[in-house]
Amino acid sequence: MKTDIVQLLDAIAGLKVVVLGEAMLDCYLTGFSDRLCPEAPVPVVTVTDQKHTAGGAANTAVNLHSLGAKVMFLSAIGDDWEGALLRQVLQAQGISHQHVLSHPGRRTLTKQRVIAASQMLVRFDQGSTTPVEPEIEQALIDELVRSFLECDAVIVSDYGYGVMTIQMIQTLAKLQQSQPRILVVDSKNLTAYRHVGVTAVKPNYEQAVKLLDIPIASPTERVDQIATHQEQLLDLTRAQIAAVTLDAEGALIFERDRAHYRTYACKALNCHVTGAGDTFASALTLALAAGATTPTAAEFAASAAAIVVEKAGTTSCSAQELRESFFSPSPHHPTTPSSDKYFSDYSSLVARVAAYRGRGYRIVFTNGCFDILHTGHVSYLNRAKALGDILVIGVNSDASVSRLKGPSRPINSLEDRIQVLAALSCIDLLVAFDEDTPSNLIQLVRPEVYVKGGDYTKQTLPEALLVEQLGGVVQILPFVENRSTTRIIARISGEKA
Repeated sequence: MKTDIVQLLDAIAGLKVVVLGEAMLDCYLTGFSDRLCPEAPVPVVTVTDQKHTAGGAANTAVNLHSLGAKVMFLSAIGDDWEGALLRQVLQAQGISHQHVLSHPGRRTLTKQRVIAASQMLVRFDQGSTTPVEPEIEQALIDELVRSFLECDAVIVSDYGYGVMTIQMIQTLAKLQQSQPRILVVDSKNLTAYRHVGVTAVKPNYEQAVKLLDIPIASPTERVDQIATHQEQLLDLTRAQIAAVTLDAEGALIFERDRAHYRTYACKALNCHVTGAGDTFASALTLALAAGATTPTAAEFAASAAAIVVEKAGTTSCSAQELRESFFSPSPHHPTTPSSDKYFSDYSSLVARVAAYRGRGYRIVFTNGCFDILHTGHVSYLNRAKALGDILVIGVNSDASVSRLKGPSRPINSLEDRIQVLAALSCIDLLVAFDEDTPSNLIQLVRPEVYVKGGDYTKQTLPEALLVEQLGGVVQILPFVENRSTTRIIARISGEKA
């Protein structure tokens, strides 16, 4: 899957995407506070920095451009200083504002945040939220009709603030019916798009709960809660795909007549989610437009969002950042991936595991050769991850694989196998081992759960007793039927499996 994701970076370059929705100006006033105001018991913030960025649908446009797409952005703003500033921001970030139309009767949507010591203290929102004026609406419709014929995909970023009028949605439906494109909708009112022919919808958890008319669950229960509503969510939206983003819990990807797929967010002490949904939707759209499978598109989107949440404020992920996150070499081990997931020495791994355990995370461990990653592996690893919080993978070295599987194996080197595994969001930590069994690793990691595939039983697993002596439990997971590396190799070579 790593190879698929990296190939996508080349495949999406130059794709034409139309973005529809409300443009916003995001303002950040950053400083420090060391005293209270004498007029009222509120902090006084001494502003040391001021930043303006594209928000709302404008941020979606910026993310698409950063990932290499050609963007046509259709929106409406006010004829005011905030609108003029937003135009400057868009131009500086490579987005044409030719079809970001202004009207003297509107006020530009603006969100101003005041931040001290990395803590947001207050946010001020302003701007028009009524439907756009008739002349603006018609101009946007005319441009949509023209640009639709030239595009590869369309993203609707609908905040319900007036751009996506009934006429705009009806026009989109007619265009989609006659010449369908990849169409991804991120809206607070997804049912308004049921008749449009949507490829994918991207509700966040709160939006999904409201749409399904179910109560809000605790963070630890949300995945299981939403997973039971796959068919209902697809029926309500009539979308081919529904991607429900769950912040720190990753995302659930639903597709008709298929088991749901889950991506995982990296465990981090500090993260920022402003605009991460825009990044996810942008990357998902481009991947689908490039012909990626739904799981690959989801992993691609999750990888882009993971970069954004490490940054402060509303921001974007560039193609270069995504490429570097996959393949930038480590200064100490230039032939191995530098991903935070991979550890070339046991001491560093143990330190990271201890840090996670100190935060109350449940550690899951499994091991294997993972010579040719297939759907059976992916399904197995996702189910293993679901048994805890941090999934640690021990990967057999090339010499170890040869001893276990024969002199013709491995097919792929350790470096390649690590890179492929690192692309899966369900995996948190990776380490190689040269022994025939992972006993030494188990003693160091001391997992709460040790997972193995269905070709083992607890009685035939040499490490089972050790795991239990260390206070862990052994979990045997069934493999996906008719999926194995041996079968794949036999099929390629023309032999009978």
